[in-house]
Amino acid sequence: MKQLHFIVQAKGGVGKSLLTYLFGLTKQQDEPSLFVDVDSSTQTSTRQLTFLGEDRTETLSLLNDKEVLVRDKFIAYLESLVETPFNDIYFDFGAPESEQLPALIERDLPFKEFLDELDFQAHFHIVVGGGGAYTSSVEYLQKILKALNQQFEVSVWRSITTFSNFPVLAQELQTNCKKLGLTLRQFGDFEPSSNLGSQILDGIRKGYGINDYQTGAKIKLKKELNDNFKSE
Repeated sequence: MKQLHFIVQAKGGVGKSLLTYLFGLTKQQDEPSLFVDVDSSTQTSTRQLTFLGEDRTETLSLLNDKEVLVRDKFIAYLESLVETPFNDIYFDFGAPESEQLPALIERDLPFKEFLDELDFQAHFHIVVGGGGAYTSSVEYLQKILKALNQQFEVSVWRSITTFSNFPVLAQELQTNCKKLGLTLRQFGDFEPSSNLGSQILDGIRKGYGINDYQTGAKIKLKKELNDNFKSE
């Protein structure tokens, strides 16, 4: 059974591509994994995941010239994955694509039944940003949870750096996720003003693999993966 991982959030700049990059590091030696950049506006993941090679990364443009998600194209792409050798497929959705995804799930076809027929299992990774991004991030979380209707595995991801100055919001998110029975995970403890944090963020922009970093940054990244991605 193929595992599909949808990394989503309609609010931009909360760390979707960073989370995708960290997933990429966890799968760096895992050949049967594919990473699909569905962010037509920036294609950030395409640049950041160059260490995986062209055979394990793809770009998928789903928006037409009116910025409307072409749902048939998305469905056709998922069907095309059946015959591929990849066991784990990660999708980094842009903000507009994420915003329109709930409508596809709710209205177009029974999405769970469709994936079951393809022998796919879907996991939704919903990123929540802190500070000024918090309210809109949570509103999207509520919207997509309604669309998913408890039919899929969901993880909520808290971007550590964006919550660093907002402990009250971090506690509120933790409390609400617990009430809803949602798994809350965290990622991205890379403070841009610190030496190691800036090294790592620079390496991410350049598409470094784990062994391309200097010793200190490499150890910090390995700690990040061990602390927050051990189950991947």
